[in-house]
Amino acid sequence: MAFEVKLNKNIGEILSQPYPFDVVDQNKAKAVEKFGKDFLIDFGIGDPTDPTPELVRESCKKAVDLRKSAGYPASVGHNEFRETVCNYMKQRFNVSLESSEVVATYGAKNASFHLPLYFINAGQDEISLIPNPGYPPYSTGTLIAGGKPFYLNILQENNFEPDFSAIPAEAVKKAKILFLNSPHSPTGKVCSKEKLKEAVDFCVDNNIVLVSDECYSELYFEDAPQSVLEINGADECAIVLNSLSKRSMMTSYAVGFAASKNPDLLKPIDSITRKSAQGVATIIQDAAVSAWKDFEHTKKMRSIYKERLEVLLPALEGIGCKPVRPDATFFVWVQVPDSFTPLSFSEKLLLEFGINCVPGNLISKEFNGVTPGEKFVRFALVAPVEKTREAAKRLKEWK
Repeated sequence: MAFEVKLNKNIGEILSQPYPFDVVDQNKAKAVEKFGKDFLIDFGIGDPTDPTPELVRESCKKAVDLRKSAGYPASVGHNEFRETVCNYMKQRFNVSLESSEVVATYGAKNASFHLPLYFINAGQDEISLIPNPGYPPYSTGTLIAGGKPFYLNILQENNFEPDFSAIPAEAVKKAKILFLNSPHSPTGKVCSKEKLKEAVDFCVDNNIVLVSDECYSELYFEDAPQSVLEINGADECAIVLNSLSKRSMMTSYAVGFAASKNPDLLKPIDSITRKSAQGVATIIQDAAVSAWKDFEHTKKMRSIYKERLEVLLPALEGIGCKPVRPDATFFVWVQVPDSFTPLSFSEKLLLEFGINCVPGNLISKEFNGVTPGEKFVRFALVAPVEKTREAAKRLKEWK
């Protein structure tokens, strides 16, 4: 008898789902073949292309020698890292944290994927409430945990904020986690203080863990976004996730933190990390300390992203698009002209002009008969301003 591999059924469900960027990558390959690699202007990838700040790189270099005999890293992170995060949260949000209320993480992706495993009971029909569109690990982590995603459609008519009143009572009863992402990827919208308070009250009233993904909190254009930990009541129910990947162009470092005022919410992260994997590499933590302490490079990047935004928006409006002006992030959520679908628009843009973006229907789910990205594409403001100006110039030839 041949050996038969029997996977966890939830893994099988994940494997059966197509990778959303496969179509984009195939079209990019066609564009490269047609125009050449250097002609392509890529607004599709959500990965900063600007260099990691020099002070961060220098700290990491020095740490290699400094930590030559340091041994295994602590699962929660070393003391200086956690104290630096506390100082950052105080300086940036006026939130007071103790070191014991902070845990170092492998960025926010790993943490958001694993959190459902800690709070969802497999086989009990429990769910996570997830923004749609939203970060894929919220959903895949829920499925691996044996839970079910329940999507909160993020729509223009609701100011791109989740509508908690639309969640059926039966779903509320089964909900164990609410994932909140503000600033929100990909719409670039920031939840108001009133919406944050509504989310906290909703979670406290219904005994739901609030996971607040705040990874874009430093990439804003006007008013600085708030942290959910500034909201009264969040001490009971909330875990904040933040990361240096986008704030400090440190995607290759994969370092961030989870913070909560409720020790019972952080305990499983610490304990299970200790029993399953080592903590974040100490040399990476040392680099992160330099990044969290410095606010100047984030100020500079906000200015750079703003410049790119002001070049791109008029060019898109000039070809009949209706861009949603972002409050924050480096994404622009763009409604395509009525005569196009997101895919046909992105294909024309790529194969005729060498400009790449991502169809919104590929990064959002159909839920309750609605696909929030059905008329949208996403641009990431990661191309240098010279390339962005070139893209704007090319779009003047749009017919």
